Amino acid sequence: MTHYYFVGIGGIGMSGLARYFHAHGAAVSGYDRTATPLTASLQALGISVCTSATASEVLADFEAWLGHTSLDECAVIRTPAVPSDFPVLVAAQKAKCTVLKRSQLLGKLTRDHPTLAVAGTHGKTTTSAILAHLMMGHSEGCRAFLGGILSDQQSNAIWSENAQWTVVEADEFDRSFLELDPTHAVITSADLDHMDIYEDANQFYKGFKDFAKRVSGRIFLEESVDIPGLDGQRYGIVNDEDNTHSLHIAAIHPRIVDGWMVADVAMNHAIHAHVKFPMPGKHNVLNALAAIALATESGIHIEDCLARLNSFSGIERRFNYHIRAPHGAYIDDYAHHPAELEAAISAARLHHPGKEITGIFQPHLFSRTRDHMVEFGQALALLDRVFLLPIYPAREAPIPGIDSQVLFENIPHTRKHLIESYQIFDNLKEHPPEVLLSLGAGDIDRIVKPLTNWLREDAHRFKYTT
Repeated sequence: MTHYYFVGIGGIGMSGLARYFHAHGAAVSGYDRTATPLTASLQALGISVCTSATASEVLADFEAWLGHTSLDECAVIRTPAVPSDFPVLVAAQKAKCTVLKRSQLLGKLTRDHPTLAVAGTHGKTTTSAILAHLMMGHSEGCRAFLGGILSDQQSNAIWSENAQWTVVEADEFDRSFLELDPTHAVITSADLDHMDIYEDANQFYKGFKDFAKRVSGRIFLEESVDIPGLDGQRYGIVNDEDNTHSLHIAAIHPRIVDGWMVADVAMNHAIHAHVKFPMPGKHNVLNALAAIALATESGIHIEDCLARLNSFSGIERRFNYHIRAPHGAYIDDYAHHPAELEAAISAARLHHPGKEITGIFQPHLFSRTRDHMVEFGQALALLDRVFLLPIYPAREAPIPGIDSQVLFENIPHTRKHLIESYQIFDNLKEHPPEVLLSLGAGDIDRIVKPLTNWLREDAHRFKYTT
């Protein structure tokens, strides 16, 4: 195929593939409902993107694209977030154009190539980003398709032309990871999610077991991952050296030194002392261990991995500090599952002991909110103060009886506020934070820059403490 039309091109997974094919000579175009910094960055590369258009305008754009190529040279790539009756997809089917899901295209791209895959309900993007960073330190580099924007590269797709290995996220949503045939893989976590796709817990775990069957080499699991009937090499955190023997790789006694996470790392019967980890929180220590485990399977020595680890500059919306000053801190994180909220809040407490932690949370999906109502309430109650926004629907229609009001009532907390996004600044004036978190996977990222600027305008917008 030499011509691609991406329906949902502004999505984080779709845009990475669009970048890659455009850079390698394909004619790439696409549509997305909303103009965003991601779509703008694609347009800056010379990719034609149709945004904020009516159905007739989108169809006209697609038909013009189709008229400039032959059917045997073109493919329409769709995200599962776009319904099958979307006009462009209907027109593509009528024209007998090849239509592929994003996961199918990624599967074709990686098939018959050595591939390192990162699966799990949490930690995929951070782990695969650290892994790509470690791999790019090797002479051959890698190809990597990520679910987030690397801070130093400002891209979600990176590659070197001599790359032998490909790094991918193995997404359980829509069973997308069953399109992959990895050489080696890791499962970072298996907390129930996407129950709109999976009928029950058994089907959810079966999805991961079916994915594991597609892995030709080694599979690594975080030590607490419990999928009945599935095991592999384990990695995890221990308190002392004596507890490392059952783990392929372990972080011993993680602690904070000069503001950084530090631990000793045990692997292959050797202890590597005082390793500095690049991101806050014990959950990110685990993500780094998973990345090291996969990188060493590709042939990179652990010593080289550890030497390169602390030069990782981070990935956007993964515990990103936008303000880190003596008078206060503002952190943005993608957390959208109760376990992710707990990890982010715990990391904030670990790095800011004794400080009040205020969170602004935007729930993502009606179904996820319904399925984890109690767990969300318990996680949000870990904050000292919580501001709760309306549910971001993404691909879903509303579910009767499921909204932020119901979630609000399920938060066992007295310092909670149900607000709209336009009320954020007024509420923060009334209740100045010491450490502020913005949390969620919807469009809450749109407040990050204006909120950062507003907080920087006046140090007293943080709570004054002596």
